[in-house]
Amino acid sequence: MDALTPSPAPAAPRPSPAHLAWWRNKLLAGFFVAIPLVVTFVILRFLYRIISGVCDPVVIAVVSVYRQSIPNFLIITDVNGKETIPGAAFFITLAVILALGLLATNVFGSRLILLLERGLARIPLVNLIYPLLKQVVDSIRDIGNSKENFKNRPVVYVRYPGIQGYFIAFQTGRFTTADGTEMVSVFLPTAPNPITGLVLLIRARDVIESGLNLDTAWKIIVSAGFVLPLTFPDIPDRPDPV
Repeated sequence: MDALTPSPAPAAPRPSPAHLAWWRNKLLAGFFVAIPLVVTFVILRFLYRIISGVCDPVVIAVVSVYRQSIPNFLIITDVNGKETIPGAAFFITLAVILALGLLATNVFGSRLILLLERGLARIPLVNLIYPLLKQVVDSIRDIGNSKENFKNRPVVYVRYPGIQGYFIAFQTGRFTTADGTEMVSVFLPTAPNPITGLVLLIRARDVIESGLNLDTAWKIIVSAGFVLPLTFPDIPDRPDPV
């Protein structure tokens, strides 16, 4: 009976630590290559959908009316089951933006836009939203068009309370109070999402100019401190504000 008993199958060889390390290193290398590619794709797709969404209803309406005159290979069915032409809404929106730019840069067009803004100012609720958004957009445009505005809005340090540390912030304005105190407005972005943050009004003497340029500061914030310049400007030692 012992001679007929089958011998147990040999155990499968276990992967060696060297093999596991090789697989781990390759997976990590691919992971770190994929992250910026995937994030870039997601951001571009988000922007594409935002821009296309403006004129997408127009394209859908045109396709539904002139369906018989449009070649079938140009038409797809979107996720909502509606027929549209891919990319058409995106380029139509860009064309509309270009037309508005041409309109705003000539005398007749600027007067027409001024009349439109005066009409919007008489509409309830719209007169609260539109002027605020226009003021923000105009400020951003002025920053981009004027190097002097960049000098007036430097990257600054704001003392972190309680320890010898600093926030990275952006000085956005300067003003003087009724008692003569010089103040600054500072935008303190959150990391790694700099779109949100806090607006602080603090004394000008409590703000420390960092010596960092805008590009370096944005990289530090968005990367949550992983991306740092090779040489950091000296941070002047300043006593805690009183």
